[in-house]
Amino acid sequence: MKKLILVLVLILSILAVGCSSKENKNADNSNSNGEEVTVVRVGLTGSDSKVWNHVKEEAAKENIDIELIFFDSYPLPNAALDSGEIELNAFQHYIYLNKEAEQHGYELSVIGETFFAPLGLYSKQIQNIEELEDGATIVIPDDVTNGGRALLLLQANDLINVNPAAGNTPTIKDIENPRSFKIVELAATNIPASLEEVPLAVINSGVATDAGYIPTQDAIVLENAKPGENPYINIIVARTEDKDNEVYNRIVEIYQTDATKAVIEEDSKGSSIPVW
Repeated sequence: MKKLILVLVLILSILAVGCSSKENKNADNSNSNGEEVTVVRVGLTGSDSKVWNHVKEEAAKENIDIELIFFDSYPLPNAALDSGEIELNAFQHYIYLNKEAEQHGYELSVIGETFFAPLGLYSKQIQNIEELEDGATIVIPDDVTNGGRALLLLQANDLINVNPAAGNTPTIKDIENPRSFKIVELAATNIPASLEEVPLAVINSGVATDAGYIPTQDAIVLENAKPGENPYINIIVARTEDKDNEVYNRIVEIYQTDATKAVIEEDSKGSSIPVW
């Protein structure tokens, strides 16, 4: 029932952004030179993407017409992909995909990695972690995903210990705190202002950028961004039955170029780190 509702909402969303009928989609068309053009619909969230517009332009040189379909709700792109309304999506990290697939029974597969939007440790009072005193206050995001990531980042820097049984989404109840830090949870967007009062805060890259920080320059520490080693790396996803499709994998190759990397770095101002 839940999946049916998602699909119905998806259909309304696609109509709202002016998509044409499904019968006209994912077909081979011809350009003005009579050459075959393959249409591939890629689902994104938001309302625009400089990065994917760049990929679209480059793909067009190889007669691949990428149509960017924007959704305003996170559950919709996976529902659209599963139902065949789009061919690829690129809006999520591994953990979100795995959660959605388990919850809805989607048969979706990762065909490429894109970028990593790291959490970082920020401070206006100290220059490195070694300066942090026992009992100091540390602010972390109050949502489950980023809060869990924050605790794991603190553990990676030897500040606390996290019960491994908690997996990727630990809570404060899952930690050992031998240095008696006061860990305070705040809404993510309110955390940058807290740096006026506290010595250390964990801030996600988008919020940090909005607050005037350049994560790659201003964070004391950033999350690890090595390809394949972090479940929060963002990904390009296809239906499992299409994971070996040559055109779809060519789109991944076009994405994973130095030219695209430059667009990501310029557009995100250091908040997104390419991982190829």
